[in-house]
Amino acid sequence: MESLENMEKIEALQTELGQFLVSIIPVPWEKICFYSDALPGTASSWFAFVKQKTDVVCTQDFFWDRYDQYPLEKMETYDKLLDLACELYNAYLEKYGEEKIWRTMYYTLLSDGSVHIDFEYELPPGNLVEQGNAVYRRFFQCEYTNAPKGKYPATE
Repeated sequence: MESLENMEKIEALQTELGQFLVSIIPVPWEKICFYSDALPGTASSWFAFVKQKTDVVCTQDFFWDRYDQYPLEKMETYDKLLDLACELYNAYLEKYGEEKIWRTMYYTLLSDGSVHIDFEYELPPGNLVEQGNAVYRRFFQCEYTNAPKGKYPATE
């Protein structure tokens, strides 16, 4: 029974993560990507999305400067994403134990509602910049390039 309850908790947290990601994107999108690496008591996270009809990738690096309205402040958003990543990690840790716990999570949500989650047991190789580039390539199958800078209205 505990295993079933824990799986329901994991599924609920994965759903909550998806719903939260959808709620923060101020424009129509085709794909939202979320990455987290975690250890007991700590996590980091990163997100990006592909804007509908334009295929423009907007990473969190440019997100806050790009659009003119958001449902939450920047730090509230990051805090919530980190909380969800930690909660998911802890739920998986409780279910599978330290020997089988993931180290990195790649969460992809498509506009048709489908979700794909991959787990790995090591960080991408290299320093932080190289790791970030590896995550970007994994989600978007191309090299990281700077998104156009500037402010755009959320209603565009």
